[in-house]
Amino acid sequence: MTIPRITLAIGAETVLVGRAVLAVSTAAKRADPSVQRSVIDAGDDAAAHDLREAAAPNLFGDGGVVVIEGIDAADDQLAKAVREVIADQSDNVYLVVTHPGGNKGKALLDDLKAAGANVVDCQPLKRGRATTDFVNNEFASHKRRATSDAVATLYESIGQDLGLLGSAVSQLCSDVEANPIGADDVREYFAGVAGISGFSIADAVWDRHYAEALRMLRQAMLSSDAGRVGPSTVSSLASGLRSLVRVGGMPPGASEADIAREVGVPTWKVKTLRKQWSRWSGDQRRLAASVVALADADGAMKGGVREGSSLDGEQKLLALEILVATTAASHARD
Repeated sequence: MTIPRITLAIGAETVLVGRAVLAVSTAAKRADPSVQRSVIDAGDDAAAHDLREAAAPNLFGDGGVVVIEGIDAADDQLAKAVREVIADQSDNVYLVVTHPGGNKGKALLDDLKAAGANVVDCQPLKRGRATTDFVNNEFASHKRRATSDAVATLYESIGQDLGLLGSAVSQLCSDVEANPIGADDVREYFAGVAGISGFSIADAVWDRHYAEALRMLRQAMLSSDAGRVGPSTVSSLASGLRSLVRVGGMPPGASEADIAREVGVPTWKVKTLRKQWSRWSGDQRRLAASVVALADADGAMKGGVREGSSLDGEQKLLALEILVATTAASHARD
């Protein structure tokens, strides 16, 4: 395998950026066990000095992987040092540069590309097909397969967090013998796991299943880190509400494929969202009130929206329970 001398990871998806850096480091280490990795923060005042020192030849001829994080924050001195390094590329130095995306520092990016950089796309994945493809590729990297229902169940449970999705796939492949892995395997393995309960609670709320929503919330409170339950549940509720409203705004004759593409969800999720919208379409004032309640809850879970309004752990859980109960119970139709 030929290791690119310059790798440019562009995008704000930290999981993909981390993998791009790791891929170069691992390949370089495999080719030369003496390779050392240096990490430089582009926003550091000493970044230019540190880069020149890390890229300089040494007495033993040892190789090195030099990672420059956040090149968009580079000052003129660092930009000059980067151009010096790429103009005189050493045979034993591999340069990995990360950039969150956008136009800041574009001239330096163009110079890196012109120098032959291997560009790795690390932009956040779109919801729906792009993310389920990511999950399928994760299974394939473990030389395993999963049914489409299993992938759908895993995605619906965990959401858009690529780090959690990757870890979940790794755990399933390690502990489940069935091949392909099925939806029941996913449900059984992750039953009660803290990180996946938010989306299940959100679906119960937007289904207006009061008892089920409250039961799952209380289970999450008992079985997981209380400090994470609030933010993850509110985030899941907000995500579900956004999707619900967007489905409600689609033309009546829109196909499932069209809705999935517009809303940014997998096709299998459209039926659920349509059913949820049918439960709320005649009560849109209450739905609008839910937007305000969610905004208030988001602030409360993160420390309070006004000075002196922060809640302790028990108060946050009580506020969360009230939010879920009152939203799901409004004219409940269980």
